[in-house]
Amino acid sequence: MILILSGEGPTDIGTRRPRETRWEFVPGPMAWIVDKLLGQPERLNYSILGSHANGGDCVYFLNEGELAALRGSKPFFLPRGEDTPGNVSIRKGAFLLGKHAKCIASKRNSPVLAVFFRDADGTNSTPKKEWEGKFTSIKQGFARADFRSGVPMVPRPKSEAWMLCGILKRQDAGQDCCWLEEESGNDASPNSLKARLALHLGHEPSAAEQSELVSSGQIDPTLIDLPSFTAFHDELDRAYAHAAPPLN
Repeated sequence: MILILSGEGPTDIGTRRPRETRWEFVPGPMAWIVDKLLGQPERLNYSILGSHANGGDCVYFLNEGELAALRGSKPFFLPRGEDTPGNVSIRKGAFLLGKHAKCIASKRNSPVLAVFFRDADGTNSTPKKEWEGKFTSIKQGFARADFRSGVPMVPRPKSEAWMLCGILKRQDAGQDCCWLEEESGNDASPNSLKARLALHLGHEPSAAEQSELVSSGQIDPTLIDLPSFTAFHDELDRAYAHAAPPLN
């Protein structure tokens, strides 16, 4: 299987860095969450990021700029209801990613699964409606591309909520951490999720440190119990079951 990832930065899906004569993908914590869930025995039963690092050439990464620059037909999306310009842009991005994934499936003669990451954000607590708008827009973009194995990954309000829930669940698997989704997504807030994560860890963690928390098993994605995470996990299950077959 080939995994295609698109995100916003190093502390979510990851980034790319030069290495000798090529570019190397550096997975972020959200990429490792995808990897851990796909690597479970009932799915791949191996680490796709590990396989790629060992020369497997099975992971593709596109940052926001690369996604926007993808060539091909770019349909005009009309706003729907209370749509925001941001949601229209997200829908276009998911469409382009879906089209790109189908091309790779054809060229590589391999099933493909694509994950499109965006934080829900919000200057204060992010209303559920705002999160739903982004999540639904990604699904609509993949559907417009006729790509069935696309996954929306939209933490509410942002990825630190999922990381914090994983840390809290490690300390006490029975505790409820749904309150995290009602916290501020504004990093400038003195009680922001970013500040809370730093407080729990004793310092502000780098992207590499956050990735290590997941890749080493200190944060177990199977314990994360948040509505936005459950929605992502359900879509991952669905997409895996319908992983794009090679095109004829």
